Parts: sequence; C-alpha cells; structure tokens
Amino acid sequence: MNTSPDKNIRRLKSHQQLSSTARNSYHATAKNTISARSTREQLPPQSKTTESVPTRNRANSDVPMPFERTRFQRKPLQHVSNPSNGHARKTSLEVTLREGPAPGTKPSASLGALRHSILTSGVQATKEGMSDYRIYLWLTLLNVPPLSTEDYLSRIHRGRSPAHDKIANDVFRTLATDTLFKRRVSDASLTRVLNATAWRIHDAQRAMPSETPVIQSSYIQGMNVLSAPLLYAARSEAQAYALVTSLLTNHIPTYLTSAMSGVHAGLELIDKILATIQPKLSQFLLANSLPAKIYAFAPVLTLCACTPPLPEVLKLWDFLFAFGVHLNILCIVAQVVLMKDNLLESPSPGKLLRNFPNLKAEEVIRTTLVIVRDLPEELYAEVVRHGRI
Repeated sequence: MNTSPDKNIRRLKSHQQLSSTARNSYHATAKNTISARSTREQLPPQSKTTESVPTRNRANSDVPMPFERTRFQRKPLQHVSNPSNGHARKTSLEVTLREGPAPGTKPSASLGALRHSILTSGVQATKEGMSDYRIYLWLTLLNVPPLSTEDYLSRIHRGRSPAHDKIANDVFRTLATDTLFKRRVSDASLTRVLNATAWRIHDAQRAMPSETPVIQSSYIQGMNVLSAPLLYAARSEAQAYALVTSLLTNHIPTYLTSAMSGVHAGLELIDKILATIQPKLSQFLLANSLPAKIYAFAPVLTLCACTPPLPEVLKLWDFLFAFGVHLNILCIVAQVVLMKDNLLESPSPGKLLRNFPNLKAEEVIRTTLVIVRDLPEELYAEVVRHGRI
C-alpha cells in the first residue's frame, strides 16, 4: 500500500488533533471512579429479543458520546443495503482521519463520529484485514500521542532487555499457523517491539516510588500474542510499540502484574456474568468442572487475539478500542453463549471450549450488545474497573 508523503503528513496532523482532544478528555476523567450508570445510559433502547436487535448497534463505553440516542434507533441494515450510503460513510471515516475535524466541528464530535461509524459501517479493509487508515484510527481511539521514532530506536539500541530470554522463547510460537501474519511480520520485528516495550516498562517501574500500588512485570507470556495484531496492522514498528505500551500501561495495567490480578478478575467476572444471564449454561459448565479459568485465560489476556482468523480480530479490536477494552470480557461471554447449543449437547464440552470456533466479529459484537443491555449495573461496573488500577 503506497501512500504519498502529503497524505502521510495530513494523517499525522489529524491524528495529533484528534488524539490530543481524546487524551485531554481521558486525563480529565481518569481521576474519578468510572461510573457504570452514566456509560450505560448512552446505550439506545434495545428489544428484549436477540433476533430484533439491530445488527451493529451502539456499544456501551466509559467514553462520553455526543450523539443523541435517537440517532441510533435507525436500523443499520437500511444503510448497509444502500451501497452508495455505505461507501459514503466509510469515506467520511477515512477523510476525518486524514484531514482532521471539519471547520467549525469540535474534535470531540469527530471522535464520536468515528465511534459511530465503526458500528454502522466498520473500517474499510481488504479480505486480509489491511487498511490504509486503521492504525491511525487505533492511535486516536486509544489516546496515543504522536511518537518520535527516535524514542523507539533509543530503546532498541540499548540491546537486549532483562526479559529478552523469555521474549525469544515465545516469539517463534506467535500465531505460528497464521500465514497472513507470518508473511507480513518477521520474528525479528516482533522481538524488537517486545524488547523496547520491556525496556520502557522496566524504566518506568524503577522511576516509581516503592509504594506504587501496581508493580508491572516487564514481560509476561502472552504479550507476544497481544502485540501481534498491532504489528500486523501498523505501518511501522514504532506505531506498534506506541500502541502496545499504551494498552499495557493505561488500559489494562493490572494484566501485567506478576500475579496478573486483572486477568484473574476478568476470569471470575466471566463466571459471574454467565451465572447471571445464562444460569442453565453456567450450571452445566461448572458441573463439568469448566470454570472460565480453564478455557478463557488466553482470550482474556490477549483480548481475543489468540482466536483466529486475524482479520476478524482486527474488526473486534476496532470495537474494543472505540468503546473500551474492558468489553473484551463480555465478548468472551458472547462467544460462549453462541456455543451454548453445541456445549449442552457435547459429550466433551471442555474440548470445544479449549478451541473456540473461528471468530465472527460482527456476530460477537451483536451478542455483546445484548449482554450489556441485560447486565445488572453493579456487575457492569466491575467489568469496567477490572483491568485498571
């Protein structure tokens, strides 16, 4: 994919405009406890039956949205069925990222438009999941400021990190059977990104006071798989490095502690949510000694990056990065719910759960929205908080 220098410059400028606004909003709200009630109120009213739920409705998020609820009550199928409307919406998404907010439009409104477009039309990409602008969308949605390449190179030039041996032992196994990934991303590239990330976390931990509540490890097994889709979608190693460090330090910091407390909290939440919304299925799984810690550890830790195919993971991440990575817990529950009939009829349900079916992002997102609707307020609040400090 060749892109002219002028287009790259415009994308960089628009990313800087949008991410600075998102970052200011993030820091302003990070000091307060996340309110599950305020975020759930942003959801549009939904039918009580799964079949009548719009295919790609609004998702719940801890990010304020500028749209009124009535904007989301139109059925997405009416838009998607019209090729010209769908194409115009996708073009608008790309133009916003390339040019920045239109004159007179607040950046916060543009961010809301990006999130809305992700649900209604998605990111325009090839069948391999490649997109000219997806990486800029992710950088903006995760509040990642433009990063100097020199910052990344300075860590690479320091050589092997304290975690290098662990990294080297994991890299060659990363998505080993995925030909799309192996064709685009080399082991050397993934090794450099993981070592740079380990150095950054190592330096940050040394600079923190001893009473810091969360002490992160510079590397844990699974970070390689979490980093893989970022490198696949990125246009440079520096972009992937910026994204993975932002995820691990700002969005799921407790996943990287030595005890991986956030991951274990997420596993417990999966069991609680299933018991709440699918009591029969929950009882069946527990009767077969299948709590979430048996089958869902990797999907929680890697934000479902371990479940093929990779292009579908990228679509799911568009949704997660737009509305909050905490929703990954509900996406995993959604996948289990979609397997319900097969699980209840199977003589070996554990075998099915240890190898999730191929990911179908739109179906999972649609089911996740229904779960969000049905989840009690206090339980949803736990989901929002589980990966944070």
